[in-house]
Amino acid sequence: MSASRKSVQLTLLLTDFIILAVAAAAVGLPWLTEWYITSMKRPEDLRTVILTVCYACLPAAAAALYSLRRLLKNIIKGETFVKSNVRHLRLLSWYCAAVSLITLAAGYFYLPFYIIGTAAGFFMLILRVLKNVFRSAIEIKAENELTI
Repeated sequence: MSASRKSVQLTLLLTDFIILAVAAAAVGLPWLTEWYITSMKRPEDLRTVILTVCYACLPAAAAALYSLRRLLKNIIKGETFVKSNVRHLRLLSWYCAAVSLITLAAGYFYLPFYIIGTAAGFFMLILRVLKNVFRSAIEIKAENELTI
């Protein structure tokens, strides 16, 4: 097995682990928020903000993990420069944009959300660039297949 294939499989394994961690966090979020508010001596009304923002971001996070998993499965199958991967990268960028917008708006209520929003926005930009690179590679690959 090649080193690159092992790397992709490790990434897939880590993605699966993160999916489980996100599911566990979603279930335990009320308890985690309670612990955070109590241990860090934060105002009680912050609990509602944190829970609302986290649960609002949860569908985008779950969908992003699903798209990432599908992208990695395609790469493992040897289907790297295919249109479905461009679609997965585009969707990943939109999910990051959604999280960015939600958390940037929530930064008004709790400043650390600005950091998360900025990071998600930055990831969105990187994913858009990768999507465009993949799309160009597909076009070049198609042209090369037509060449004798």
